Amino acid sequence: MRKKSFGDMSIHQSKLNDPKKGILILFSQHIFNIVVYLALFSFFYYIYSVKYEIPLPNTIRVAAVDIERVFPKLSPWGPGFERELVDEFTEYAGTDLDIKAYPTHEKAFEALIKGKADILLATGYNPDLSSTTTPLIKGPVYEKSPAAMLHHILRFELRTPFELCDQEVFVPAHSGLVETFNELSTQLDCSPTMIKGSNSTHLEPLLKLNENKNIRFHLVESGAFKPIRPFIHKLRITDYFGDDQEYRWYLRDDVHGLGQTAEDYWNLITTNGTLEDLQEKYFGFIPEETDFYDLYSLRKDIREKLPRYHQYILKAARKYKIDPLLLTAVMYQESRFDPLARSKTGVRGLMQLTNDTAQLLGLTSRLDPQQAINGGARYLRFLWDKLDSRDVDGWDRWLFTLAAYNQGLGHVYDAIEIAKYTSRHPGTWRSLKQVFPLLTRPKYHSKTKYGYTRGYEAVDYVDSVRYYYYIMNGLAVLPGLEANYLIPLTTAR
Repeated sequence: MRKKSFGDMSIHQSKLNDPKKGILILFSQHIFNIVVYLALFSFFYYIYSVKYEIPLPNTIRVAAVDIERVFPKLSPWGPGFERELVDEFTEYAGTDLDIKAYPTHEKAFEALIKGKADILLATGYNPDLSSTTTPLIKGPVYEKSPAAMLHHILRFELRTPFELCDQEVFVPAHSGLVETFNELSTQLDCSPTMIKGSNSTHLEPLLKLNENKNIRFHLVESGAFKPIRPFIHKLRITDYFGDDQEYRWYLRDDVHGLGQTAEDYWNLITTNGTLEDLQEKYFGFIPEETDFYDLYSLRKDIREKLPRYHQYILKAARKYKIDPLLLTAVMYQESRFDPLARSKTGVRGLMQLTNDTAQLLGLTSRLDPQQAINGGARYLRFLWDKLDSRDVDGWDRWLFTLAAYNQGLGHVYDAIEIAKYTSRHPGTWRSLKQVFPLLTRPKYHSKTKYGYTRGYEAVDYVDSVRYYYYIMNGLAVLPGLEANYLIPLTTAR
């Protein structure tokens, strides 16, 4: 048994001599002990939480409406803009993805509320969260688009909004559009008749409505309508109405870590250019105004001229490993399928080759369709191979190749260097699309090896080829006469 030390006896004696002082000392010791216990608890809890942190689910379930932006049927660029966003998110989060298509936004939102999904890709749909007790998180708005009023070309377009007062308007079962319609009715102080149907921003319903001249006006969400607009040639935008529909995600707040992971992901892709690159990839080539006469001419030429060159296109595409429809789109941009085409710069034939390029490729005649198509395909592959020394991948590399076909490889190299000089990413078409026009200005082209070039022309050329390629891919899968002439070029991929 330990003997009390002189110090212990002194403290004990002081407690006896001064009770108040003793109580203060005991109280201080208790406080000290509590602080020590709390510090130890916090330390061990931190160690536990780091080691045993509750992870995200192995699979993130996503609900989305079945529209072209999410589940594309027409686009050759990839799995779809919205789908690629969520694919990259699950890769960032280190989870698997289970994405399910729903016929309407309301059904997809219901799946989120009932716990059948963790994320809703709202794509212009803005639900009323006050109607549910389910804890939800709003993601950031990454796009906005207004409601668009379409009119059938066999009926008069909308000359004044008051014309809607005695008209039937087809409005899809989309709460945002129904609200826009009701607000429009209030502003007009009249009661247009609303024909409410399924979501008409889906491709299939609009294809049917495209052939129905009995319905004069249709209200759609313009962001969802944009990628299918070139194929719905009898329904055209006559005006825009209402507040912008917001594009964002809705997430369940009771899925541990999901909200914070999503916030970190959106901060990343909005600062590193990923979001803008994807927007450029899927929509950057679609013109603001659709030239339906140009599309009519394209359809006519596909039916009447393209069949003459099928075998040459397929043979060259296989030999040089080029998508036959991409090769066809280049040919259409260059010559409109005219084997005798001549430009003011002296290029000739279906693929508009210069005389020097033709000699380099060993062609005896640029006007011979077989030689021209084979030579153009070979030259495209040559340019694509030359870009191997640059850090350019995927579709960006093909778009760089098209720019080189139009303006020369040297000017593409110059544009890459200017992109670096101006602190842009040198490996994306979005950057080069901004840089090429700078090469028309002495301030920039004076610093390059190959000098001045028609930079705006390069941008227009590449986007035009992209547009025709997109249209041809769509026409190949949609019902119509053109599919008969394009399908043989898709089966060879």
